[in-house]
Amino acid sequence: HNPLIAMNPVRISYVLDVVKQHTRRQRTEEIMPSDTNYLEQTTTTSAQQCGPLAGFKVLDIGCGGGLLSESLARLGAEVTAIDPSVTIANTAREHSMESLDSRLSNINYRGGVSVEELALEYNSADTGDNSKLFDVICVLEVIEHATNPEQLLAAASSLLKKPVPADNNHPDDGGVLFVSTINRTPKSYALAILGAEYVVGLLPVGTHDWSKFMTPAEVETILKNVDGFDGGGLTTCEPVQGMIPRLDIFSQTMQWGLNPHDTDVNWIGSYSHNSGKKIVGVQAATPKN
Repeated sequence: HNPLIAMNPVRISYVLDVVKQHTRRQRTEEIMPSDTNYLEQTTTTSAQQCGPLAGFKVLDIGCGGGLLSESLARLGAEVTAIDPSVTIANTAREHSMESLDSRLSNINYRGGVSVEELALEYNSADTGDNSKLFDVICVLEVIEHATNPEQLLAAASSLLKKPVPADNNHPDDGGVLFVSTINRTPKSYALAILGAEYVVGLLPVGTHDWSKFMTPAEVETILKNVDGFDGGGLTTCEPVQGMIPRLDIFSQTMQWGLNPHDTDVNWIGSYSHNSGKKIVGVQAATPKN
């Protein structure tokens, strides 16, 4: 009954749609983002090389049991997954190794490491090599549990690949930071706390603290003020989307969709270094009623 399992396909779809719009590098598109069956395929070397995230360095912050990390690795990404808990990260590593999928066994799990510590590690190396940084950073369902979300997001931003000008031999639009969390609204209190924790019992009581929920505007403000490319912060890459659960009456399971007009509870956003240009992309499809 873990809601993250049902939510995972829509999060992956949003990540792929944004990355496709954002990056100017050419990628093999044999597997389309809408083909969720790809996430369940077993190992092949060619699949790893041709996946839509092949060649991308991805950081999964607060990886937990590895649900998101494994999905990203199946799509061809080179994944580093960190979690403050050594035990949880080791469990995730064991699960990935048991799958006999070479893409999953290559995930670099690092337990007992915070993003602040990882940023310090990278910054202390001071190599100045932009290629060492990450193309994609995921902070999904994490900041609502963080003691200091501002510090967490600043550290994550420092690990995001910087833009490279078009006149360079290897131009790059830089990386994309993804954040998903729960909005701080009366509706989120009713559904995410009273409903999910007390009425339905999807989550243990006390899982969430409503005061730690963050609005899209608050996250955007934090990221605008981080020390980013050329002294600027991060700006919104694609429109923020609400993640909306719907009950499938036939399977009796929750199906999640994206809706830019309803961010009252769960929402997901994407952010990139402010390189002086606005990137305009296609909004993800709104679920049909």
